[in-house]
Amino acid sequence: MAEKNANIHQNHRKRLRERYEKYGLESFEEHNILELLLFRSIPRADTNGLAHELINTFGSLYEVLCAPYEELLKVKGVGPASASLIRTVFDTAREANLRKLAAMPIDSYPRLAMYATEWFGGKPAGVVAVLLLDEGNRIVHTGTLSASHTIREASYAQAIADLAEKFDTRRVVLMHNHESGIMKPSDEDLYLTKQLYTALREKDIALMEHLIVHKFDCIPILDTAVKQSVSGFPTVLSENMQKALLL
Repeated sequence: MAEKNANIHQNHRKRLRERYEKYGLESFEEHNILELLLFRSIPRADTNGLAHELINTFGSLYEVLCAPYEELLKVKGVGPASASLIRTVFDTAREANLRKLAAMPIDSYPRLAMYATEWFGGKPAGVVAVLLLDEGNRIVHTGTLSASHTIREASYAQAIADLAEKFDTRRVVLMHNHESGIMKPSDEDLYLTKQLYTALREKDIALMEHLIVHKFDCIPILDTAVKQSVSGFPTVLSENMQKALLL
């Protein structure tokens, strides 16, 4: 019986690989794609059930791939090898996309938003980061300032100034991600953004924009913060960023 099951699994794997080689992933359901990937870490056992379980647990193929390593291990049947494989695939694709985007000038808001959402992919909620741009709006560095979603204008201003000096640039974009998915800045977000804008200006550093990011979406809030408007949704880029994109 064990030998018969092994043959069934082997034939299924062979058919799935042949289907991939002939048609690519476009013809695959999400669980089939994950099943094919798990062949690499689970050499003999059936991976179909585990693929379904992972997608049922996390919601989609994307959410499986960017799930934290520790959360993946909580799913029955996922060992260190499979969890590491899943995270490595996601991180490799993400890094390749980021490097591709960083090789081009940030010459439009969609490109800025694309980079921001890609950078935050797979990161836990509450991360605050800074994006450094050169005079040609090329990305020279992206760094994490905090993992606690607390915008402290004084300490951040100094940390950003140190990074700006290290990478010889005077243009920065602040970014943080929201866990809730509510794409609206809090009063605290706006107040502290204005304070940071002023503190950086005194150091001759231009805060070009502040983005709130959630999964595949982001909004700019700097102009709203500087103008002290705390009602409604921001709808336009800051004047600094608009001018930069015209260069």
